[in-house]
Amino acid sequence: MAELLTTKQMQERLKIDRVTVYRMLNDGRLKGRKVGNQWRFPQSEIDRVMGVASAPEENNVDVIADFPSGCIKEVQDIFAGIIGIGAVTVTLQGTPLTEPTYSNPFCKMILASESGRLACQASWREIALRVTGQPNHQVCHAGLCYKRSAISEDESPQAWLIAGQYYLHKPDKGKEADRVKSLAEKHNIPADQLQQAAHKIPVLSRRQQDQVQEWTPKVAATFQSILCERSDLMGRLQRIAELSSIMSTLSK
Repeated sequence: MAELLTTKQMQERLKIDRVTVYRMLNDGRLKGRKVGNQWRFPQSEIDRVMGVASAPEENNVDVIADFPSGCIKEVQDIFAGIIGIGAVTVTLQGTPLTEPTYSNPFCKMILASESGRLACQASWREIALRVTGQPNHQVCHAGLCYKRSAISEDESPQAWLIAGQYYLHKPDKGKEADRVKSLAEKHNIPADQLQQAAHKIPVLSRRQQDQVQEWTPKVAATFQSILCERSDLMGRLQRIAELSSIMSTLSK
C-alpha cells in the first residue's frame, strides 16, 4: 500500500503553510482523503503538484486538450503589448497553456535556455500554487515581478493568467549585476549579452502598475467568456450531431 503523507509532511515537502494546504484542498488544486479526522495525501500528489509526474495533470486534462490556445494567445499578446509587459496562461499547477508573450530580450534569452525555461516554468508553478492574500505583485526566480488572475469556467477555476516580466522600482545596479551574472552562469548564457538585455527590463510607472492591477483580472474575465462561449458552441454542435443522427435513422 502506498505511503500516505500527513498534512505536516505536505507542508514541509511543498514548502507551504497549513492554511495553504487546506485552501488547495478546497479549490481542487490538491487531493487527499480523510483517515479518521486527519487528512492524508498520497506521494503522487507531491509529484503532480511539483510537476514530476509524466502523465497529464488530472484536474486539467480537458483544459489542456481543449483549451483554445490560439485565440487566447492573440488576446494575451494585445493585452501585454498595450502595457509593455509579458504574459503567459498556465494551468492551476503552472503548466503553460500558451507560449509566453515577451516584454523584453532578457526574458527571451532566459527562456531560450533549456534550464532557464524550466526555472521559469517552476516560477509560474510557484505563482499558480501560492495562496491568495499574498502581495499583489509576486517575484520570479530572475527577480522580475508578476501579477496573476484566475480564469474560471462554470464558477470553477481552470487556469491562471500571469502577467509580468517587469520591475516595480528601478533596481540597485550592483545587486542586479550580481543576480544577472549568477543567472548567466547557471543557464549557460553569455554574461555580457544578458547584462545588456537586463537594461531593457521595463520599470513600470505608477500608471502602468495600476493598469496591470486593473486589466489583468479583466483580461482573465475575457478568457472566461471565450471558454464559456466555446463550451456553449460545442454543446450546440453536439446537439445538432445527435439530431442529425436521429433524422438519418428515421429516414431509413
